[in-house]
Amino acid sequence: MRTIQLGQSKLRVSRLIYGSEPFNLKKGPDGDRNQGDKTPEQAAEILKEALELGVNVWDTRDDYGTHPHLREALNIVKRSDVFIADKSNALTEKDGWAALEFSNKSLGTDYVDIMFLHNVLNEGVDRKDSAGKPYRAGNLKERMGALGAWVEAKESGAVRATALSTHSTKVLRQVLDVPEIDIVCTTLNMAGAVIDDGTLEEHIEAIRALKEDGRGIYVIKVLHAGRLRNSAADAVRWAYQFHEIVDAWNIGMYDMNDVWSNLDMMEECLPLHSG
Repeated sequence: MRTIQLGQSKLRVSRLIYGSEPFNLKKGPDGDRNQGDKTPEQAAEILKEALELGVNVWDTRDDYGTHPHLREALNIVKRSDVFIADKSNALTEKDGWAALEFSNKSLGTDYVDIMFLHNVLNEGVDRKDSAGKPYRAGNLKERMGALGAWVEAKESGAVRATALSTHSTKVLRQVLDVPEIDIVCTTLNMAGAVIDDGTLEEHIEAIRALKEDGRGIYVIKVLHAGRLRNSAADAVRWAYQFHEIVDAWNIGMYDMNDVWSNLDMMEECLPLHSG
């Protein structure tokens, strides 16, 4: 399995990241119910087998509904062998500490490897989560309190790296002025979709600037939330061409067939010297 150091963090990770959302995804993009039925026990065995193949980053979020799946998997693998990436909508310092406490309790661990400010917007808005609970989807300035809590948590090892996810080209540029953010996760797909502002070309250049600044980079929406699944091989190959500015690709995977397919394409597409 190809591995790489995520920017200037001390985390050496697999270049394929296990996106766990399909374990609990209730509907596909066109309303089809072909995923979302994995029990925590079933998912744990899949994650364990993927880890044995070298896929050592498991990506989740506080409302994906997959914390139980990762918790079960952590019971059957060595904790230090895997990197957990979790995400939160936390705004304030108090929110940040509460989010970290929730993650640890929900996942059954005492530290989170990568803690994300989730889906940071260029302009904050009020929204409702999947359960209908209102929350503030904040901009970067509004989220600095939560980031500060996680920076402090790094001192004790409760968080190993701080991170931000966004679909906004403008936010990517803003991160250049926030050295406390170690890792950035953002959209990249051949359709140029799910970019809040800017063109695909501008988005790629913003990613390149962050990479040159020493940030760890991993990308999402390679398959445009499943909408490119009928041309999945082409979409993944397209994404892999950016291996010089992207450290890792977070791809939602439902079962081991998905894992093997993505590993095969990675071996086919990435140059031997790329990690």
